[in-house]
Amino acid sequence: MIGFYSTVSDLSIGSHRIWVNDLNEYFKEVGVDSKICSTPEELTEASVIIVGKQSAHHVVPNLRRTFPRKIIGAINIPATRDLLDIDFAVVGSVEEKVSLSSYKNVFLFPLIEKMFQNAEQKKHTLATPYRIGFHGHYPHLAKFESGLTRALERLDKQHKIELVVVTTMGGFVWAHGRPKIENILIKEWDYKTIGETILTCDIGVVPNITQVGFDLENHGVSKDTGLYDTDFILRMKSKSNAGRAFVFHQHGIPVIGDLTPSNLHIMGDPACGAIAMNEQSWYRGLVRFMDPAERTRCSLAAKESFDKLYNPHDWAMRLYTKIQKLER
Repeated sequence: MIGFYSTVSDLSIGSHRIWVNDLNEYFKEVGVDSKICSTPEELTEASVIIVGKQSAHHVVPNLRRTFPRKIIGAINIPATRDLLDIDFAVVGSVEEKVSLSSYKNVFLFPLIEKMFQNAEQKKHTLATPYRIGFHGHYPHLAKFESGLTRALERLDKQHKIELVVVTTMGGFVWAHGRPKIENILIKEWDYKTIGETILTCDIGVVPNITQVGFDLENHGVSKDTGLYDTDFILRMKSKSNAGRAFVFHQHGIPVIGDLTPSNLHIMGDPACGAIAMNEQSWYRGLVRFMDPAERTRCSLAAKESFDKLYNPHDWAMRLYTKIQKLER
């Protein structure tokens, strides 16, 4: 039996919702004996323990002492801390997998939202205003500076647009990257209403990367060193993933994302979305999707790819198969 050990039960916490609550349900749906446990005593019958992200560093040492013979895994632990005595880690993207490569076994389970698996699909019509949606943790708002800010300001001078931002501000004041446009609607992220809010948007934008300064002159611009004055110079979190894009795909809404590697699994196909990295590319994507017919074509193609590439039962069985091969 697999026992998920989590000290939280709040479904508004994404890592708990997807990697504990949802993954536990996926396991059971494919015939794997699995349950969620809130106390160590409930783990006695489990042969495999998977520890929730929020509690891993606090509880793993105690669990290892209590259950020295059990297989213990942890969900997407920080890459910067001392290594835990675990048999495997669960992550949601290739970027996250690489970040935890100090561990011998790092297994991928993408951030597939179960609550959106059968979500209502957006019906695209000519929109006034043209509603551009963002959802996610508030630090991502600063990433608008990668060119999206200027693209929105440019478009705002030509058409009636509205930027819908769904996040948990918690006293945060958006300064870096906030576009100077007429209509910005900021809504508090709510587990019960997020789907309805997403459906009010015509397209989704997923900025993640920061462009950083780099003195090419002092470092040399040379074919011998592979440095050119047209190079992309980018910075992203090691915990980057495509989860925010997935939510738009699941609702039938086209997405413009940046060059974050996980975005390219679907949106690397131009039929399934748009990739941007500077003002011009963000602007071209925004203009492209003003056409409701184009939004429909793209969202259908992206949803088809998503359903094929991210079937949660397939990914659950992959994960279970890898765990089964582990020995303690």
